[in-house]
Amino acid sequence: MNEKLLALGKKLLAALLSVLIPLLAFFVSADPFAKYESDVKASTEKAGGFIKGVCHADPDYELIKEAGIAWTRKDIPFLYDREGNISQNYLEWKAEMKEYADNGIKIFAITPYPYKFLEYGVDPRTPEGKAKVQETAKYYVEDLKDIVGAFQVTNEMGIDRFTKPLTIDEAVDYIGCQLEVMDPLCEEYDILLGYNIANPILPFKMLKYNDYLDYIGLDLYLGCFEDILHEIETFEALAGLVHHISGKPIIYCEFGYMGYGEPKTTEEKVAVLQKYGYNSEEEATADMDNFIQKLPEDMKEEILELYPDYTAEQYAEIIFRGEYMNHFYTSLPEGYYLDGYTHTPEGQAKFYEDLIPRLLSKDYIIGTIIYCWGDSDSCYVCGQSDCPVETGWGLVDGQGKPKPSYYAVQEAFANAGK
Repeated sequence: MNEKLLALGKKLLAALLSVLIPLLAFFVSADPFAKYESDVKASTEKAGGFIKGVCHADPDYELIKEAGIAWTRKDIPFLYDREGNISQNYLEWKAEMKEYADNGIKIFAITPYPYKFLEYGVDPRTPEGKAKVQETAKYYVEDLKDIVGAFQVTNEMGIDRFTKPLTIDEAVDYIGCQLEVMDPLCEEYDILLGYNIANPILPFKMLKYNDYLDYIGLDLYLGCFEDILHEIETFEALAGLVHHISGKPIIYCEFGYMGYGEPKTTEEKVAVLQKYGYNSEEEATADMDNFIQKLPEDMKEEILELYPDYTAEQYAEIIFRGEYMNHFYTSLPEGYYLDGYTHTPEGQAKFYEDLIPRLLSKDYIIGTIIYCWGDSDSCYVCGQSDCPVETGWGLVDGQGKPKPSYYAVQEAFANAGK
């Protein structure tokens, strides 16, 4: 009965939001004076114009530029190796990024996650650890100043797999201590500096660091990870809301739409459970210690690392009804969609065709970075090749061939007034 009431409540909330969000977008996203705001003008000039980017581009430079894309967003490897020397991974990454820059593709670089420092033996929550984080952040700016056009300090604080073991307040300090030391250097070298939001309370907690920011980034995947928000206008409404809260220019650092995925029937879900030796979720929950050991290796390791003290019922909640549900069943549940956009290559293309002009029409939105360049062979969370969650986001397929979304982006950027 409770599940039925919850489902009914979600439907009523979705229906209410479908009426309110277009109105909210109309009023909140409007700012006719944004083009005259000093921060908007200064950040746009720093970027050399509106940022038209894509995450994780492959070095197919001409194909990238033919789509009207001039930026790619990349994660900076951790700076040190186990002996305390500059790591080979970092040196190779820097050389690779220079190739992009030499071929006319600007780099939007992301500093490492907190857990990278912890793996190295540095705790950013301590004074000594904070000093090491700041030393590393300064090194990145000095060393990459001729290659990187924008820095984003870490990524999506507030999402467990990226944030833990830090709390959200500790994550705010982790971001802020880097902004403090990077800001003077980024001003000197004319490099954009900011952070991105994947947690609704983060922009409020980050207000004390506002003076260091050239932009605030938004990451948003409506219709892909939840079943409440179905209106494409939500992208405009949230950008307008964060802009009004912070007074800062907005960059959509990650946004996209799954090109594949559909719900599984009850019978298909039972068939998945039977692959693991169970006929129901209740059976698996009753044998949770053994069940978890049978999960795909990547998913098992992440769950046990992030939630080591969970009870069987808590594990069942996140695997069968929570964050890992779609990975376990390799499906998208009912209600995971935007109105008018199917999770198909054609629906993905229509999403970009309609959304990009909307974002470009807002003067305080100074960039859009699409997630992502290419489809993946397997999901980075669960490791399964048939999981739709992290495999079908690309503008090109696994062989580098343009999908319908590539041409939709190409046309949208070509017709842009920015």
